Amino acid sequence: MNRIESWLKRFPWFLPAASFAAGWLGFALIKRGDSLARWIALLALLGWLWLFLEPPVRHYLERRKAGVGKFVANFLTQSLQQEMLFFCLPLLLGATQLHVGQIAFTSIAVAAALLATLDPFYERHVAARAATRLAFHAYCSLIAAVVVLPMVVRVPLEQALPLSLLGVSLWLLVTTPMSLRSLHSSRLKALWLVGSCLAPLLFWMLRSQVPAAGLVVTSAVVTHTIAELEPGAAIRSLPLAELEQGMVAFAAIRAPSGMSQQVVFEWHHGGDSERITAQIHGGRAAGWRTFSRKQVFPRDARGRWTIDILTPQRQLLKRLSFVVT
Repeated sequence: MNRIESWLKRFPWFLPAASFAAGWLGFALIKRGDSLARWIALLALLGWLWLFLEPPVRHYLERRKAGVGKFVANFLTQSLQQEMLFFCLPLLLGATQLHVGQIAFTSIAVAAALLATLDPFYERHVAARAATRLAFHAYCSLIAAVVVLPMVVRVPLEQALPLSLLGVSLWLLVTTPMSLRSLHSSRLKALWLVGSCLAPLLFWMLRSQVPAAGLVVTSAVVTHTIAELEPGAAIRSLPLAELEQGMVAFAAIRAPSGMSQQVVFEWHHGGDSERITAQIHGGRAAGWRTFSRKQVFPRDARGRWTIDILTPQRQLLKRLSFVVT
């Protein structure tokens, strides 16, 4: 163990770099529609297993081996946190749109990944007490589950998030006594209890701000026509009279192999909106081709139209637009 510790201190960048490379490999395999990505993603879910094993294992090691046991437990926890976060980052970055909420969510994940690699800061502010250590690991496990559950278990994104939140919430409840014992003031204990209750609820309320990792829009256009799932020429602007031909929003969306996912085309003009749903299936390297056709328009249709391509929980996949003159 001393050799491993000294080697990792000499090359502290190795684990984050390896995890980041594994994340990009998983992202590349998803782009190819390769089922091997599922097995790579499965490794990132090891943190969920350690999530439940860490408290009893830490207690056993610290009781039997004192300082060495604490080092081993901290080392395993920090290594898995780095693995989970750096694996998920390429998938999050690939799914993040020019959307304030998604950019903020991914930026927080990047900051957490950097925190997991800064040993002095991590040991002082995260690993020093059970409350912060368990909370940080819960966050890492939640990110990993939201990103890779659709790849591993092939569940739609709108099912992956509540399943992940339920698991983390139950775990926080079970480990509450351990966390409270590590806090020395009544004020901190009260803040911990309130935070443990509100954090999952806040995450659920902000679920539309989570990038739809694993889903990638490979091409998307607004056009008049579509034949055999091949769109016509892209349209950015058109006169009002040409709306009589109808408009088509086309998208090719790549998803993990074996995954079935509903998507929503939401047409916006002024304060009005219309939702049209479609179903996509994973495994096609160029993306599953689908479209939304709109033929009925209001009399006053002039101005800017936008079409948001969303998941059922309103995660933005792509935004298209055209102008009627």
